[in-house]
Amino acid sequence: MANEKTERAGVGFAVGRQAGPAAIEIRLHHDTIPVLKGVQIAFELLNGLSPDQARKIADMLSENVVGIRVITTADAKAEAASN
Repeated sequence: MANEKTERAGVGFAVGRQAGPAAIEIRLHHDTIPVLKGVQIAFELLNGLSPDQARKIADMLSENVVGIRVITTADAKAEAASN
């Protein structure tokens, strides 16, 4: 695709619980991806999972996932700017 830009950042995972079920939060090691500034990303877990199960999932992700990759296109940037 034309005008694609790929950006990468190292990540870790932690269990978070705000309103509702537990969630696995993605924690960026550095604020290096401009499109993600001010954005928090979390995976909402099934109701009924225990806190211990949620921690095991977060630990497994932290051991096996080294980073996040964000690919943006010129079309996506233009659409975001118009909203």
